[in-house]
Amino acid sequence: MILVADSGSSKTDWFLSNGSEVNIRLESIGLNPTFCTQEVIIKELNKTFVKNEQSTVSKIFFYGAGCRSVAEIARVQSALDQVFPNSENHVDHDIKGSAIATCGNKEGIACILGTGSNVCLWDGQAIVPQIPVFGMGYILGDDGSGSHLGKTLLRKFLYNEMPLEIRADIDEMGINKTNIVENIYGKAGANMYLASYSRFIQDRIAHPFMQDLVKECFHVFFKTHIVKYENYQTLPVNFVGSVAFVFKEYLLSVAAEYGVHIETIIKKPIDNLMQYQLTFLDR
Repeated sequence: MILVADSGSSKTDWFLSNGSEVNIRLESIGLNPTFCTQEVIIKELNKTFVKNEQSTVSKIFFYGAGCRSVAEIARVQSALDQVFPNSENHVDHDIKGSAIATCGNKEGIACILGTGSNVCLWDGQAIVPQIPVFGMGYILGDDGSGSHLGKTLLRKFLYNEMPLEIRADIDEMGINKTNIVENIYGKAGANMYLASYSRFIQDRIAHPFMQDLVKECFHVFFKTHIVKYENYQTLPVNFVGSVAFVFKEYLLSVAAEYGVHIETIIKKPIDNLMQYQLTFLDR
């Protein structure tokens, strides 16, 4: 049995399959090792998978946000090794999973726009080393992501740079500077708190202010990342993630301004990842 995981900061999609009659999809909280201890990861794995599943899995391919450094990868690896004792476990960054899911064995640019954001150049087999390094998190990076959308909205709210009708909706929710600061600087999960406002934006996307806000954030993403690649106008550019999927219309519009061809936009890469593992890797 093969188990594939696509883990972001908000949630993890799991797909357990033997390639034929057994196909089980599960969901758990996000297992980002930047925020989750090994103990939390083990607890969540035991909550998600029954003992029989734990013993029958032979290979795991875990692609996760935050799996950058040796220490972060080791934290997830050790947790998987303890819960799935009979499995050969592989842990890698979620941007690699996104590249596999959208590019497969072809060259292209792979992007994530979800709670956070990321981008890489894929040569058909591996990520091409790049500068600037990817994955700098919601404080220094995550351009165009849900957390970026939320941060931009709240900045405009706090600096009184939004229409009165949008401000009234925020006021009605009881949101003010005090609880914004508390949620961002006083609690864990600030990135998810910020990203939660993407739903507020989505619900009001018919308003020109919200359309401009989304496009503003996407412009930052393209200017900061996509245009840095030498062949960005000739290579296919692919996206995964809820923000890319929900705001597809505006993503395509901004891409066109840069002469970028977007080939694929998918909400979740998990099905494509499983198909790739079953097709190209020895079971």
